[in-house]
Amino acid sequence: MQIGIVIHNLQLMDSPQTVKDILTLLSRDNCINACLCGTLGKVAAIDAGLEDLIEIEQFLKPSACIENLFGPNDLVCLLNHGRELQTGRTFGSIVVSNIKNPDEKPLIQIERPGCFDGELIPWNRAAGPHAKILSDLLNLKISPPPLPLNNIEISNQGKRVVRKISTFPGANIMVEGIVVGKATSPEVVLVAENGFLTSIGGGTIKEQGIEILHKHGERVPVDLVRAWVKTSASRKSKDACKNPHEKKTRGLAKNPPLKQSFLQEQNPVGGVKVILIDHCAERSFELIEAAGLAITIGDDTTELAGNILSRFGIPVLGVTDGDCDELATAVNYAPGSLVLHLKPQMDDELGRKLQHELFSGEYTGFFTNLEDLKRRVITLAENSLESISEY
Repeated sequence: MQIGIVIHNLQLMDSPQTVKDILTLLSRDNCINACLCGTLGKVAAIDAGLEDLIEIEQFLKPSACIENLFGPNDLVCLLNHGRELQTGRTFGSIVVSNIKNPDEKPLIQIERPGCFDGELIPWNRAAGPHAKILSDLLNLKISPPPLPLNNIEISNQGKRVVRKISTFPGANIMVEGIVVGKATSPEVVLVAENGFLTSIGGGTIKEQGIEILHKHGERVPVDLVRAWVKTSASRKSKDACKNPHEKKTRGLAKNPPLKQSFLQEQNPVGGVKVILIDHCAERSFELIEAAGLAITIGDDTTELAGNILSRFGIPVLGVTDGDCDELATAVNYAPGSLVLHLKPQMDDELGRKLQHELFSGEYTGFFTNLEDLKRRVITLAENSLESISEY
């Protein structure tokens, strides 16, 4: 049987043996196609040496990944590890609600494997018989799917949108990859009027994030119904869940070096490819191919992108202003990186100037002399520049 597996949540990557064991058990009598969602999860997969076992080069949301896997596979599994069981169930409900035809193929959620409360959730009737087989194989109980979520309310002829999300106090609230606030309660309510985020119930608003989300003076509206909304915290160490398979398998073979498509290379048109990552580190993997340098705008973006790109030896030229949400717990930069420290609230302005003057409004460009490019960036920043860190 052909089984597609969508892996979500970087906490699973902090327990790589659990993931390896599940893939090993399922691959004994089946052909496995596994893919991973989430930028930080991909970084963790690389650190755990799993990138030859799991596809990490696609950039789709979990629901889209599942839809892609429906076609060539007989069964699709969503492998997740929620912070708590209820948040995992809620996540599964949201993912399934975004699938156009969730009954197309058998769909099962494998939630919190290796934990005492781990479970299997068959999301459609066709998944029932497969769930029984997986229950014995993975030593997980079968639970009925939660009731459908009604987490979005639309009123005033679509002009007012209310979107509810379950999370935990202290989590960063992100819309389209931008931190727009911080949760103060387990349930957060986002409210948008005419496409503009106006309030966050159960959380505090980050005004700078709202400005970035709506492109500052351009005042670009966002469709809160279809927007990518999530909450996140800094990367945690693995929890105390016991792995029920640790003595049954020895894991899979160590993988070869990183795929060549990620590595730096000279572009055939001449010059070195430089990418601009403006307040959205999630795009790091998407833009990384053949890049020789990344210019990153924002404190968290610089730390996260620097950490990601250091795996591939790609230096960053970071633009920061001291407004950090501490999304990254570890900060690493490739040799040759520079981080510019500007006066408060000045990184956005410089980022817009760099995109206009150096990248012609785009997010990639080709430059023949990187040292000259760095000097041009420093010159453009000099009125607001406080210090420079070299790595």
